[in-house]
Amino acid sequence: MERLRGGGATTNDPTAVAARRFVAWILDNLFLAIIVLMIHRSDAAFLDEAGNLTINPSVIWTATLLTVINQVGLTMATGFSLGKAVTGLRVVNRYDGGLPGFRGAAGRTLPWAIPIPFIPIIEAGLVLASRGHRRIGDRIGATLVVDRGWAGQPFFVPGLDDIPSGDQIPGDDLI
Repeated sequence: MERLRGGGATTNDPTAVAARRFVAWILDNLFLAIIVLMIHRSDAAFLDEAGNLTINPSVIWTATLLTVINQVGLTMATGFSLGKAVTGLRVVNRYDGGLPGFRGAAGRTLPWAIPIPFIPIIEAGLVLASRGHRRIGDRIGATLVVDRGWAGQPFFVPGLDDIPSGDQIPGDDLI
């Protein structure tokens, strides 16, 4: 029964962490911007021959590389990006609660590579409104984002999983 509840978490839905997910996303982007500006101090942007402000192409490559390291490399190896580490969140495999691996981490990152301006709005809407609070990337990568107390163990997600046979979920008797 304890394995279904999570390690000391206070809610019956381990994925009910939307506010912290948004804070983690902001922190990830802030960390990225700070590192890129530290690397490219005075050459991040320049005026071209026509007098237009232009972003240095090496800034885009640096930002892409850092994003892949943070969102794919770090997440597949540890279960968190820098922002998720600060906010106490973990990315887990949807089926066993373990590390997401390369497929999970890369799949989660894939929608951010699509050059459509409203992708963040769609993703935010899905985090708020879908069962399991899963955005498109979570569905592609077969992942969930949970409080770190739930990581490393199988758990039940209300509305997303079938009720485990023979077990009662805490609070079920209130329905």
